Amino acid sequence: MWDLPPIDIADAEKVEERIRWYFTYCIQDDMKPTVSGLAMALGIDRKTLNNWNRGETRGVTHLPIVKKAMAALEILWEDYMQNGKINPVSGIFLGKNHFGYTDKQEIVVEPKNPLGDADDPEAIKQKYLAEHPEDDDN
Repeated sequence: MWDLPPIDIADAEKVEERIRWYFTYCIQDDMKPTVSGLAMALGIDRKTLNNWNRGETRGVTHLPIVKKAMAALEILWEDYMQNGKINPVSGIFLGKNHFGYTDKQEIVVEPKNPLGDADDPEAIKQKYLAEHPEDDDN
């Protein structure tokens, strides 16, 4: 891929053609396709590829094909993870950095009174006074 001739990256058809070439190349050479490899095949960096994938640049022309390519890479990544074809630590790193996966734990805090529902302060006062009339200092 190092010696690939550059393509006009503004031309969506040339970009799609190179993406298809990259996946075919990986199949023929028994390589696992990667985000970085795809970017290199296109002659761009990963950041540019991610910008295209988010529609931040060239969204109208490039977004559909880049989304499809990234979805294919994500499907392959999931398959590799499920079938032990890549190291789990490496796989987790790739999922978080390329496909937006996160470790997320939601903690819901609900106030609870272990002594039961709180009574109205006035009701508590009346109850206390009824039980202890000698303390009535009104």
